[in-house]
Amino acid sequence: MADEVVDYKNAPQDSFAEQAVLGSILISTDPTDTLATVSSIVQVHDFFQTRNRLVYQAMLALDDAGRPIDPLVLQDQLSGMNQLENSGGTSYLAELGMVVPIAGNAATYAQIVKDKSLRRSLLDVLADGTEAGYTDIESVGDLIARMSGSLDNIDINDGDADFQAIAQVVNESFDQIERNARTDEKITGLASGFRELDNLTTGFHPGEMVVVAARPAVGKTAFVLNVAQKVAVMNPSLPVAIFSLEMPAVSLVNRMLASEGNINSQNMRTGALTDEEWSKLTIAMASLSGTQLYIDDTAGIKITEIRSKLRRLKKQTGQLGLVIIDYLQLVEGTTNESQQQAVSSVSRNIKKMAMELEVPIIALAQLSRGVEQRQDKRPVLSDIRDSGSIEQDADIVGFLYREDYYRQEDDNGDSNAAGQQDEDGPIELIIEKNRSGSRGTAKMLFQKSYSKFSNFDYYHNDDDNPFG
Repeated sequence: MADEVVDYKNAPQDSFAEQAVLGSILISTDPTDTLATVSSIVQVHDFFQTRNRLVYQAMLALDDAGRPIDPLVLQDQLSGMNQLENSGGTSYLAELGMVVPIAGNAATYAQIVKDKSLRRSLLDVLADGTEAGYTDIESVGDLIARMSGSLDNIDINDGDADFQAIAQVVNESFDQIERNARTDEKITGLASGFRELDNLTTGFHPGEMVVVAARPAVGKTAFVLNVAQKVAVMNPSLPVAIFSLEMPAVSLVNRMLASEGNINSQNMRTGALTDEEWSKLTIAMASLSGTQLYIDDTAGIKITEIRSKLRRLKKQTGQLGLVIIDYLQLVEGTTNESQQQAVSSVSRNIKKMAMELEVPIIALAQLSRGVEQRQDKRPVLSDIRDSGSIEQDADIVGFLYREDYYRQEDDNGDSNAAGQQDEDGPIELIIEKNRSGSRGTAKMLFQKSYSKFSNFDYYHNDDDNPFG
């Protein structure tokens, strides 16, 4: 960014602080240690003056090569880079060692340099946005998304992270274990409302990226809507955000009302509800209205827009309980990349958002057609469409699987194409990856007419067990 603002007449800068950073390294009793401290705060581009940038770059090169950092060796390094004259020459190198008040304040000087650099970057983004705002080259939505992405790339915490002493982390770990031990609950995170799933995951935890994948029409949208409404109803003060990229908000709410009130979905679509269903609808509406469910049905939303909206929602509500994205492959990246690269970028950013906002994020994903070509049609990680990075970024990966989805013949020998599953029946959520727990299969019942998933109650008589 610094190169772009060099011509700004009054660009934020502090030449004395830049010189003090370089001089502190040169006169330090341990230049390598001082450079390590400084380099955790500033990078080469953070220096405004070209000569200071070149000197700092040469210092880093000496450190990489294991050579000492002193004026004489630094002069040799700059000569080898053909940059001695551009860096101010030998006189400037000598001058640097005489401008430092206290070498021990190198980190403070570096922070001043970093602050000025961030201000220049901010001015660049604002100037770009102002100029673009006067033209019609891109839509307002695209411009805002691009500006949001550019602002996000100005990392104000760059270099702030540091090591944590094991003693501190051990104490934090013990406190967490002790809190868990004081309760009889095995669920340490946010309960999904589905017993077998919660037993495998111990709930969803802040910072986790959870991927639920399936072939089209298996019921993955219905499943995450069930999770959303269960979480929201059980925790009425907890905000639950849903990003729907292929279904309007009204359709989503209709599904949730049907599930919450045990109302036939077809009757809701036609309005031909019985008196009992009208009564159930009123109760379901009151139940969902008392929650903090938020829905965004912007088609073609960009990952930067999702981040910005979640940040605003968290600022508005004070916290986030759960985020659902339906579905990952429809979220747009910020650059003109290939589909696979775009999906990889979106996946990485979803994981970063979960960590940054301290919230579990459930992202739906499509499976490739390859699963239908195999004899055993239970999905595996490699079946996730478009990107292998999804399985790497995710903390939990689950696959919804219905045996009848792939059944080619029914009991009467009639053809039944893939996707034409029964109205009601058993369904499995196969947890294929679980970074902090065990893998396994959570069994549930799906009532399609109600768009409802239910906990599966085991039958004493094996002949009556729909799972066999």
